[in-house]
Amino acid sequence: MLLPALGNTCLYYVAPLVVAQLAGHLAGGGTDVLSYVVVFAGLLVFAEFVWRIGIHCLSRVDGLGGENLSVLGMNALLAKDAAFFHDNFAGSLTKRVHSFAWRFTDIADTMSFNVVANFVPLGFASVVLWNYHPVLVLVLIGMITVTGFVVTPLVKRRQAIVDKREAAIARVSGHIADSLTNMETVRAFAAEHSEAVEHQARVREHRRLAIRSWDYANLRIDVVAAPLSVLTNVLGLYLAVKLGNLGVEGVVVAFAYFANATRIMFEFNQIYRRLESSLTEAAQFTELLLEPPTVLDPENPEKLRPPPPTCGSTTWSSRTRARRSCSPG
Repeated sequence: MLLPALGNTCLYYVAPLVVAQLAGHLAGGGTDVLSYVVVFAGLLVFAEFVWRIGIHCLSRVDGLGGENLSVLGMNALLAKDAAFFHDNFAGSLTKRVHSFAWRFTDIADTMSFNVVANFVPLGFASVVLWNYHPVLVLVLIGMITVTGFVVTPLVKRRQAIVDKREAAIARVSGHIADSLTNMETVRAFAAEHSEAVEHQARVREHRRLAIRSWDYANLRIDVVAAPLSVLTNVLGLYLAVKLGNLGVEGVVVAFAYFANATRIMFEFNQIYRRLESSLTEAAQFTELLLEPPTVLDPENPEKLRPPPPTCGSTTWSSRTRARRSCSPG
């Protein structure tokens, strides 16, 4: 999980530092450009190399995690009693256990590429900016912290909408699976139209909740985060110019670091949006695991055996086929 963070550090913070040094070198009358360009190219190549290794490792983690959770979910369902399956549709259970297993990929990728890969490089940026002027670090970290405190309550309020949205899509998936599974019965009762109408109603409800959750993110959360991001970048550029003695190099570094770091302000919402669906679906399946059985099946049930042959029954053997008959007495 640290490899993408290392790649981001090289790409978004070390590479701009080289460019800033080149700008300062040229502003001071220097003419050597090739060495800076070579170092800059080497950093970009190294960052891509690290990213490739990180994605290679994470793909193995995602696969193993999804496989283990899928097996765990199936074993948990197999341990349920008969009453449980009478009260829960097969399609809904299929969707839930599949999401429970493979949403792990979304969580692992989000933690790696959005959380660790953004906040670890922020530490590197803070150290560099501190060497230029401590005020730059205080303003940057302070504004990111303020944004987090302001946005977090809004994100939590949106969770209730997302819970309803995910429950709605689960009902859609469950209805599709159950309708197709029982299609013979549906056609026997000429219920195709009613099934189609019910499906349309379920999809329409999911669309309503999905748009509501998207609008809340766009018109509530991002509307708060965007002005704070703009203000942070403006303060960073203004301070880099007015603090004095930073030179061209310091102005370039401050501008690049503030521009890259303020992306985290929008990541608060994006990270939670990616995690909330995964956590909600995992919670929906976990709720099933916590439900106590209403009917206890025997721990060691007897295996089904065919009934003993009766008079006139047909018996089969590996060589012959004979029809038994019963004699009186």
